[in-house]
Amino acid sequence: MKKTFKNPGLWLLAFVLLYLNSACDYKRSALGEHQHIFVFADSLLWLDVKDDVQETFYNYIHTPRAERSFTLEWLPLSQLNAVSNRMNFIFIGTTQPGTEVNDYLLKSVPPQFIEKVNNDENFYFFKNDLFMGNQISIFMLAKDATTFKENFSQTKNNIFDQFNAKYLARLEDSMFKQGEQDELEEYLAEHYGYKIRVQHDYFLANQNPDEKYVWLRRIDPDRWISIWRVKNDSLFYNKDSLMQIRNTMTGKYYDGDVVVDDETQLSQVDFLNRQAFKLTGTWRNDSLLVGGPFRMYTIYNAKNDSLYLVDIAVMAPTRDKKPFLDQLEVIASTFKFVVNEKTEK
Repeated sequence: MKKTFKNPGLWLLAFVLLYLNSACDYKRSALGEHQHIFVFADSLLWLDVKDDVQETFYNYIHTPRAERSFTLEWLPLSQLNAVSNRMNFIFIGTTQPGTEVNDYLLKSVPPQFIEKVNNDENFYFFKNDLFMGNQISIFMLAKDATTFKENFSQTKNNIFDQFNAKYLARLEDSMFKQGEQDELEEYLAEHYGYKIRVQHDYFLANQNPDEKYVWLRRIDPDRWISIWRVKNDSLFYNKDSLMQIRNTMTGKYYDGDVVVDDETQLSQVDFLNRQAFKLTGTWRNDSLLVGGPFRMYTIYNAKNDSLYLVDIAVMAPTRDKKPFLDQLEVIASTFKFVVNEKTEK
């Protein structure tokens, strides 16, 4: 029978604030890599559960080489102070005393949560800013190793999705701290009928008002966001048609880039609180001998019965592309329509 884990609720937050070193009103921001996670668990328990935990957080993506979504590094608890200024932590344990990490968690986690763990009512919770600002921590506890593996198997997708959402929200904050191009954003709203947040070091590489086409680009490495509008047609709502639309536009503006069919998938996603189509795959340019990953969102605007295509792509030979894709995903997620009679015709 599948277990249902209850939300710890506000009482847990109150206890966590007291128990987990959260008395300070202000904390300096954490340092290090956004994608790197330090794991603290007793060594025998970690050997028992690490394959499933690593598989969940690695969550490989095709760029076209396989890249991990996050990296994990196990450390003994004695190293916690040394890395307490870093970005991400996972604490794994059981409620059985007698080991270093278990004893630490039993003293640190609210007793009400421990009681619910022993009753199979709770398994994990998140804690922001555990030691420093902008930190993300996950605490996962079960009454024994067998129960831990069962509970993690049932909740791992939710845990990953919650962690990834927090990671992207933090990434957005850090991306726009250095500046934002308000004038360019207002220009797009006035002339194209949508807004999107633009970091300080992107530039408007190309535009075509007749095709409602915009190309925002950043160099080193080369990555970009393209947006264009096409008239709505239900015949477009399939993988082949959307790939053809993208190939037509990239062929015209990007020297012949094409989608790699067998490395591309179509899915339906929630975007702007509405249903959208998302192409996830890779592109290549045979004449230039380059390629890389892309994502393309297809969003319907009922006010002008049009489809807007928000396309992000990276070209970064010899470098990991996932971090740059994540930055582009953050920018794409800020896309929104604005009321503009001139652009809704």
